[in-house]
Amino acid sequence: MKTLSRRWSLALAAAALALAPRAARADDDVSLVIDLDDGASDANVRGLEARENVTLRPNSAMAADDRLYLATVPRASAARVLDDLAHDPLVQAAEEDRELHALFVPNDPMFERQWGLQRLGVTRSSDITCGRGATVAVVDTGVACENHGDFSRIQDLAGTRCLPGWNFVNRTAHANDDQGHGTHVAGTIAQTTNNGYGTAGVAFCATILPVKVLDARGSGSLANVAEGIRWSADHGADVINLSLGGDGRSRVLEQAVDYAFRRGSTVVCAAGNNGRAVGSPANAPRALAVSAIDSGDQIAFFSSRGPQIAIAAPGVDILQQTICDRGRNRCEQFAAWSGTSMAAPHVAGAAALLYSLGVTDPGAVRALLERYSERPSHGGTERTLYGSGVVSAASSTQSVLASAGTVRVGVLAALALLLLVWVRRKQGSLTAGWLLPAAVTATGFFPLPRLAGHLVPGADFLMRPWLEWDLVLLGAHVHRWLPLANSFVALALVALGFSRRALRSPIGGVALGIAAYLVSELLRGTGWAPFGAIPYAAWIAFHVAVCLWIARIGIDRRTQ
Repeated sequence: MKTLSRRWSLALAAAALALAPRAARADDDVSLVIDLDDGASDANVRGLEARENVTLRPNSAMAADDRLYLATVPRASAARVLDDLAHDPLVQAAEEDRELHALFVPNDPMFERQWGLQRLGVTRSSDITCGRGATVAVVDTGVACENHGDFSRIQDLAGTRCLPGWNFVNRTAHANDDQGHGTHVAGTIAQTTNNGYGTAGVAFCATILPVKVLDARGSGSLANVAEGIRWSADHGADVINLSLGGDGRSRVLEQAVDYAFRRGSTVVCAAGNNGRAVGSPANAPRALAVSAIDSGDQIAFFSSRGPQIAIAAPGVDILQQTICDRGRNRCEQFAAWSGTSMAAPHVAGAAALLYSLGVTDPGAVRALLERYSERPSHGGTERTLYGSGVVSAASSTQSVLASAGTVRVGVLAALALLLLVWVRRKQGSLTAGWLLPAAVTATGFFPLPRLAGHLVPGADFLMRPWLEWDLVLLGAHVHRWLPLANSFVALALVALGFSRRALRSPIGGVALGIAAYLVSELLRGTGWAPFGAIPYAAWIAFHVAVCLWIARIGIDRRTQ
């Protein structure tokens, strides 16, 4: 076994507690882990035991296949045995046994009761992204994330970034929650996490945009909801969560959802709790309708169903902090509620994670969430109940990161080869100073989250191409315009540094990286194209051509 098995890797990432320690052993003994060649025979194992005078114990029932063994030796002889094993051609690796721990498990004491977040795989998705740069509008009863008058910010949203919102019920800028529903929903999306208190959220680094359209009874007008959707899209919401609805269809709400979609927002809607047809606005063509499942992946009895269902998510006994006493007197409670209202924010949080990875087209966000959803554990495939399957934050983020990195590396290599041929035809040769700037610009260190996760300070920046740093600093709604990924940046570098010969090759590398990044965005189809596919492709083609021209000049040794 040359690498950790997939099963073991998944177990590590999903563990809620540190792995159980090994059985106690005498202080003067050392336990060794010995990884033999997978093709070793039982006779080879017995021979190794005889040569080293040790007893090899299978680590598990899989040792017959992976040949991973344990051996206990006196501490005084451990170094000698390890040295002998290092020179044995049968041994792939040998070292002293030690404990491993999950790379990231929230220390929120109630996390173990949040089966929904665990079903989504947030202990794995959070090693890749926590949603930084994404903004989620909670169009609901308001959110308890500011201190204003008799209202106060609840304790478990203290570390969550909230933008100034709007209250369509009272026509003020203070979208305070006087019912509790919206705060509960916001908690599932972005509850302050790893703060040693309460519960956790799916995209706990995302920003909440509170929009109050429902009153203290949990009711609101169609007009206010429609305006709330449009207002959210106009104020930078990447994801709009609508844990509300009514029976029938509404052309007004469909128009509002269409408007938000055209503005680059993914609209996530609770399917409804009538156990029958999907209600409005979830039945709008461009809405992402979410049904509710229980902890056994069974569809909840109350969950609406029908051909409009896009995806399923946990929606039974969902624990989060919310208000009590109508938000007054600093009254807070942890409550486990059920409904498709509780399912939708799981999907909204997963969508926010994708926006934070640079996926800014709402159609692509939906397609990726559906593509990487998981079949219910009981194997059910009824699309009218589960849509594409159960949403998975872990699978979607891991797949997006891996595919983006792979495509960008491939495109960068292809464009570098094209430039090599171009330069050679001009009787030139390549310099050596362009490669690292090109890689940092086009690909970043995308394997970093899987290798180190939360253990590396600044991993959120280092894993990304620097062309995506605007996403973290300014938000996905800014990044969707690709303000750093264009030829104007390369031309500015030329104006500032091309007069110094030593900088020409690095500037050429940056220009090549920009070109590779833009081509990758076009191939992946995840970028927002507000004016249509053809103008978007033409815009990219123009900037790629300019960047390749700069790169050719910069990395040609004859220009140095």
